[in-house]
Amino acid sequence: MTPKINSNFKYGFTLAEVLITLIIIGVIAAFTIPTLINNTKKQEYVAGLKKAYSLLSNATNAVMYEEGNPRCDIGGWACGNTRVATLLKKHLSVSRDCGRAWNYECFEQGRFKTLAGGLANNNWSMFGSSPYKMVLNNGMQLVIGDSRSDCTYGIWGQTGIENMCIMMIMDINGSKGPNTLGRDIFYFAIKEYGLVPAGHDVESSCSSSSSYGGSCANRVLRENAMNY
Repeated sequence: MTPKINSNFKYGFTLAEVLITLIIIGVIAAFTIPTLINNTKKQEYVAGLKKAYSLLSNATNAVMYEEGNPRCDIGGWACGNTRVATLLKKHLSVSRDCGRAWNYECFEQGRFKTLAGGLANNNWSMFGSSPYKMVLNNGMQLVIGDSRSDCTYGIWGQTGIENMCIMMIMDINGSKGPNTLGRDIFYFAIKEYGLVPAGHDVESSCSSSSSYGGSCANRVLRENAMNY
């Protein structure tokens, strides 16, 4: 009979094997973690946009119920951004009313970025001729720009909205970054029949990350995602 040989020798991983495993894990993490973070941020932006649109829509609908047609040339209420702001404030929770001051008291970030990474033509203190600015209790920043008495403004810039009565910008996360059109900053407009998101009529400037980003709000709300 062959005698049994007892041995206390145990097999394990060598240092080289452990290092190789850690390197592989690190490489995978380097590729996946930024994507996960980016997707999480996009989901937050989508949720913020939906909240902002809901707040502005409800406020606009309430004003239209109380005041009727917004067309100023036929006795409506959209006669300048001060008048519009006064009416909307009754249905919004406002923490700070900055009025039409041409300064950075409420909007310190200055000029915001386009989706392509450049600087937009406007900044918070120079949106329209004399912008009306306010900060909501949830931190969102609202800027109300120029109005058109007959609600036939045409397509303003690259917002993709035509025949508007008044234009607005909302920063859905306040002074936090990235302060970029199509990410956390979106255009809206009041038309004769109510509030519409940018891109309601034309979405051409939200076709890719190389675009201006001014007409992205409608696409995000329609797709319930930020697919760009």
